[in-house]
Amino acid sequence: MTRYGRVLFLALGVASGILSATSDFLNAEERSTSPQLVFSSRRWEGEFFTNDTPGQEGRTEVTGTIYRINSDGSGLQKIVELGGRTEYPIPGPDGEWVFFQSNVTGRLQVYRCRWDGSEVTNLTEGNPLGPEWVESFGITLSADGKQLIYTVHNGQIGRVVIAGADGTAPRFVAPQLGYTYMTAISPQGDRIAFSGPARGYRLLIADLPNGEPRLLTPDHPESFAPQFTPDGKTILFFRRDGDLYRVEAAGGEPKRLTEGNGYVEFRLSKKDQHGSTDGPQLSPDGSMIAYMAVRDGVSNVHLIGIDGTGRRQLTHRSTNCGRVRWSPDGKRLAFVSFIEGSKYPQLFTIDVEGGEPQQVTNLDEAVYFPQWSPEQPNTDR
Repeated sequence: MTRYGRVLFLALGVASGILSATSDFLNAEERSTSPQLVFSSRRWEGEFFTNDTPGQEGRTEVTGTIYRINSDGSGLQKIVELGGRTEYPIPGPDGEWVFFQSNVTGRLQVYRCRWDGSEVTNLTEGNPLGPEWVESFGITLSADGKQLIYTVHNGQIGRVVIAGADGTAPRFVAPQLGYTYMTAISPQGDRIAFSGPARGYRLLIADLPNGEPRLLTPDHPESFAPQFTPDGKTILFFRRDGDLYRVEAAGGEPKRLTEGNGYVEFRLSKKDQHGSTDGPQLSPDGSMIAYMAVRDGVSNVHLIGIDGTGRRQLTHRSTNCGRVRWSPDGKRLAFVSFIEGSKYPQLFTIDVEGGEPQQVTNLDEAVYFPQWSPEQPNTDR
């Protein structure tokens, strides 16, 4: 994988999914009984093809939309459609805002809007850190919703930026390191973990606001997608071979949790040369990890304890699964999977204890980037 492809494999991903139908706003009873998900879509003409690298020619032009839906499949509602590739929605913790990225201006930028689609704002408009930083992507939001972290790119390298949730006061994090990306902020909001620099991509951690970064995985290159446990003391990550590891935020030797997962790239088609890598997802209470593993050539959802015990396969589908996300109460998982005979992945949910997955969407478009809403969204505006 090229350096450019590596930069975007998680932040940009591959595609998004979606709906041509709309429905009325949910009534109060529906809001209280059915948790909501947001997801994005991509639509394209003809066969999907992409290298998914900055400036790469020959990619299929796509248009994306961000939607919300009840987890039982009811209440489908469009949130925002700007044109271009609009994707990667991140709900704010207060149910007021949805953050996302879009290339409607010709370059990827970070946006936010209300849950009803109003007050759409480009938070990185004008390249506030300098005209050379033409793209912004890969959103991370702090647990309290007050800090926004993303990566800026100048066509050659990327750097981590932290700003207010309204995009104000952006600043670089450890710019002296060169290429950095794939960020996580501790639940307490006092530390940031990220991957970099180039030619190694080890994990680093720094105290906020201005702490000096230190290496967490000096002997483990190609370490990506860090996630903090709820107490902020442990960091989960995966390596390029697809296996999961944990390391103490205070330092120490990383512990390998899995072996032989296989490197999972979730692709829209055989011509999608850089599918989006699926990172592990930590449960809300920090006790379990949901992740993708390849068995018999197919990726399915697996679970394992944070201590490396209790590994089990949760889904047993014959078509690839990806994009697994925990519900806020930790009882269900959302994921996307292809349907036999269809070229488009759809949205599913499944009980953590097992059982058959429940299909949430059945659309003639590809569903990607699902996220649960942490609070009941405020649409009464």
